[in-house]
Amino acid sequence: DPHLCNNVGLVARLVDWEESWEVGTRYVQHEALLGAVCDLVAEIRRAQQLAPALAQMCEDCDVQLFLVLPRIILLRFLAQPNQHTELLRSILPHRFPNSSNNEQDADKIQDPELEAFHAKFNYVRKLLVAAQPAVAKGATSTFAAHKVVWEILVKRVVNGTEGSEEAFGVLSPSLRPAAEAAAEELMHDLEKWSIELQRHCPEDWNQASAILVQCLTGGTEKQKPVPFRV
Repeated sequence: DPHLCNNVGLVARLVDWEESWEVGTRYVQHEALLGAVCDLVAEIRRAQQLAPALAQMCEDCDVQLFLVLPRIILLRFLAQPNQHTELLRSILPHRFPNSSNNEQDADKIQDPELEAFHAKFNYVRKLLVAAQPAVAKGATSTFAAHKVVWEILVKRVVNGTEGSEEAFGVLSPSLRPAAEAAAEELMHDLEKWSIELQRHCPEDWNQASAILVQCLTGGTEKQKPVPFRV
């Protein structure tokens, strides 16, 4: 039936097509955004091995997942800002007011608060690296030490304070208190940024999180059957 008012099924499919087109135009055709999403999906899948609770959250689409996702997105940006600037810019454009056509300038963190947040992350990472027993013995590389830091922070953001022992237990007992205290302060700041990520433009956040969840679960939500006439 060409009259849309009489063809609910066709209307539903046209709406789905329009939404898919918008997502494709925004993410698939934008190389930087697509790269950031692919990296996040890969990192979250690795995080599921470190913190099995995350795998269960993804499988159940638990409400807790949507508290953890923005934390991981922000941590990944802090760890690899050049790779994730475009994704963060797409959700928090007001934090990147001076977009530039120059790639080097475009990747720079120019917002003072965001720059301070990134500086705190680097400081905490430095403390967590120094607190590793293998580092003190000179028995590990910087890459390996940073990998351990990432694992600590991922376990902390997924498991919360209840998982502190598992997260920070790998650190040297004498150096752990200072490093853990600094990390907890970072976690406090992370929550503020996480809320901003979700609330500044809920529509953009919902779209980004839906793409991540769909990639992680490997499927789409089942559509309710509706009448469709041809």
